[in-house]
Amino acid sequence: MTTVYEPAAPRSRVRRVLSQSWRIGLGLVLGLILLALTYGEYSPDTAPDVDALGAVIALDMLCGLAVLVLYPLRDRFPVPVVAVLVLLAGPSTSAAGFAILGVVSLATRRRPLEILGVSALFLAAAFAGEHFVGTVLPREDDGTTWWQLGIVFVVMVGLMVLLGMYIGGRRQLAESLRQQVHSAERERQAQIHAAKADERTRIAREMHDVLAHRLSLVALHSGALEYRSDLTPEETKLTAGVVRENSHLALGELREVLGMLRDPNTLFDDELARPQPNLGQLQEILEESRTVGTAVDLHLEPATRDRLESLPEATGRHLYRIVQEVLTNARRHAPGQDVTLEIGGHAEERLFLRASNRLAEVPHQDCGARAMPSSGLGLTGLAERVRLAGGELHLDPNTKGEFVLKVWLPWGA
Repeated sequence: MTTVYEPAAPRSRVRRVLSQSWRIGLGLVLGLILLALTYGEYSPDTAPDVDALGAVIALDMLCGLAVLVLYPLRDRFPVPVVAVLVLLAGPSTSAAGFAILGVVSLATRRRPLEILGVSALFLAAAFAGEHFVGTVLPREDDGTTWWQLGIVFVVMVGLMVLLGMYIGGRRQLAESLRQQVHSAERERQAQIHAAKADERTRIAREMHDVLAHRLSLVALHSGALEYRSDLTPEETKLTAGVVRENSHLALGELREVLGMLRDPNTLFDDELARPQPNLGQLQEILEESRTVGTAVDLHLEPATRDRLESLPEATGRHLYRIVQEVLTNARRHAPGQDVTLEIGGHAEERLFLRASNRLAEVPHQDCGARAMPSSGLGLTGLAERVRLAGGELHLDPNTKGEFVLKVWLPWGA
């Protein structure tokens, strides 16, 4: 997985400074406590060598200042910096606090070779520092043997390593959970965007079906008004009324959809939430097509006619849209040609539709010589609608001079 690094925000920089500050403060406190415990028993009166005591404390403080400068670099160079911290902590108790924090920090990386190497170096530096102080500033023998001292050092190193590995494990778990949350959020946003895109595609398909039907009627009727000079005043008035009515309906439907599409963050309701056409309105579009010169011959099987009342609303709506698109395409590409619709099927089977019409060899001249523009998406949207409904759509290629479309829809779509 590729990690994208973004510029740190001001708040992140402040957080890093605070995180570094409390660690440096803790290292200073630990170092001063160890310094006091180590040299607190000495004084100018009891020290065997005052000059040696001063030199040792000066060296201790000098090493402490060195680790104070090096410690902030451990994030950039973890292994070398921690190794130097451990070596400087050998003769310096004030540097031991930063060395302990460095070992814990390195152990959070949970890399065995690094942990073993630094642990061995810490033990060696601890023994060397103890021998150095004991040689320069001899103390009374308290009975502590080297192996007892080794056990103490090993336990200290073990506790530091365990603490570091525990912190590293917690960080790894927190990062994993953070990645899962981000992944889930990205997936949720992708699903929302996909749902919006699907819904807008559905609305575009619905508007193509509706507006193409309305505007084809307007074009044909206005073409009749333009080219037919033999119309009676009553026929002219009727034709103009059809143009006006369908223009108003098209504008109303367009205004409704544009209002919904204006807000890109809107997730539309289910299509059933808005009034949708159904099979009961099929006769209306058949009559509209007949009035503009496209004769429609509907053949409905008796068994299917008897069962239409049990046809699900969704299936009826899909069938209505398919017939509407078929008639629109016929008016656009084969004006004046008759359309034959055959509907059959049973409730326990699939609903079947066969639509056919002769292809026009030359543009029809009566109702407008200009060919109406085609979006090229009618049959594509129709095939997508049928596919989403769980049906099948086929164009019969074995017919000459005739357009034949066959559709199967599940009765319970």
